[in-house]
Order: sequence, then structure tokens, then C-alpha cells
Amino acid sequence: MKSTRIIFLVSMLFSLLVMGGVMYGMLFGPDKMEFEGKSFRELLQGGELLGVIVVPVVMLVTLAILWGVMRSVAPVAIKNGVIAPARVLEVRDTGVSINDNPQVALLLEVTPRDRAAFQAEVKTVVSRLNAALVQPGIDADVVFDPNNLKRIQVRELKLGSAPQTDAESRLKELNRLYDQGLITGEEFRAKREEILNGL
Repeated sequence: MKSTRIIFLVSMLFSLLVMGGVMYGMLFGPDKMEFEGKSFRELLQGGELLGVIVVPVVMLVTLAILWGVMRSVAPVAIKNGVIAPARVLEVRDTGVSINDNPQVALLLEVTPRDRAAFQAEVKTVVSRLNAALVQPGIDADVVFDPNNLKRIQVRELKLGSAPQTDAESRLKELNRLYDQGLITGEEFRAKREEILNGL
């Protein structure tokens, strides 16, 4: 996750530099805009100020989008968080994919040692090869903020804790992923062998 955060920070810095270069060229470059002798109203009507207004707005929107994506892909670690076991009660597809890996929304029942069990919702990205294994009933390890139970992150999904009666559905899902070209033949064969060996 640290490398993902670095990539996004570099992307944000690059966006700032590009937009800053555009602004510099508009205001101080060889073809800079001339404002002398014109009122603010004339500049607005002539369109000279359009770039000065649009470029910062585009820069702010780009940074906001990059920041939002970074927070969803690599959320900030919960400092002084409590680690606890949890059980998945419900799984929903969010419709978001990151590098062809789906993001899922999970309803969890968290059972910490020092307080009453509680339910919480969390979003996490799972491998497309293991997407069929993420189902109600599997166990997970989570970390949560004891002062705000809505702040919760999945540390690990224990996919092996799923009931072993789902081999047929796993194979069907694997075939679907392969038919749609979402996994390679090598990935398909390796995962198929793993499922069959688990029978």
C-alpha cells in the first residue's frame, strides 16, 4: 500500500507542476496575456481571464479526484486501532474495479474481546481470482478505531474459512472470468487446480 500511496502522491505532484507550468506560461511566458489599459470587465468579456479562472479550477478538481482515489485504494492506517476478529454477514459489489480487481462492500459482525460485538460496513478490494470466495460466513481480521466504530479497515479475509460446499460455484465463476478475458489461461489453470485439490 505504501507504493500505491507514493504513486498517487507523485501523480498529484506532476499534475500540480503541469498546471503551474500552464499558469506560468499564461502570465509570464513569451505569449503572456496583456492586461494593461483594460478594465476587469473588459478582460472578462474578451475572454482573457478565462484561462486564469479555468486552469486553477481544473487543477483543484484533478487534485480532489486523485485524493479521493488514493484514499479509497490506500486508506490512511488507523493509529491506535484495535485488532479484532469479524465474520462477513453480507457482500455487495460496489461496481468499482481497481486494476481489474473488484471493490466489495462488506457488512461485518465484529467481536472484540473487551467490548460488545457490533456491526460495521467496510469497502475493500479483493483479487479477481478470489472474488467468488468472498461470501457471507467467512472470517476476517479487522482493525477499528475504538472512539469511532465506523472507522474500520479489513486486514485480512480468511478465504479458507468459507464452507467447502461451494466448489461448483467457484468453478463457474472461474470459467466466467476466463471467458470474459479477465484472467489468463495460466491463472485459470492454476486456480482450477487449486479448487479441485481442495475437494
